[in-house]
Amino acid sequence: MARFSLVFAAAGFLLLVAMAEATTKTIFTTTTFEENPTDRTDMSCSQQLVEQAMLNHCVKYLETGSGMSMDLERSSEPTPAEKHLMLCCMQVRNIDEMCRCDVIKMMMNQQRWTQQQMGKMMGMAENLPNKCKVEPEMCKMRAVWF
Repeated sequence: MARFSLVFAAAGFLLLVAMAEATTKTIFTTTTFEENPTDRTDMSCSQQLVEQAMLNHCVKYLETGSGMSMDLERSSEPTPAEKHLMLCCMQVRNIDEMCRCDVIKMMMNQQRWTQQQMGKMMGMAENLPNKCKVEPEMCKMRAVWF
């Protein structure tokens, strides 16, 4: 009888070990898919303008590139306009393609230039995407004078 109990206990122990080994492990994996990998689709164009510091380098580029505050000395270093264009392009590239022209227009609307200055700036602003080698290549500006 003791032998039977010992065999029964050993079989029970082996059954417990086998059950423990056979226990399945459940792993939950959560995957989220972004519809647009640029992760800015939910951000409005005006938010992007603010995030890009109101395109301050683009404003400086327009001012220096139009002759408003041009440095007359030319050296091997980039001119202020060239430096601002490079930084402006970095800001423009950080804006969604669908928002670029709207953001450039908003930037232009924030400025308080004279009509003469604004005329020069509008042409340069329209061409900013082309200068920065981004799409769309050109932003059509429409002047509204008050």
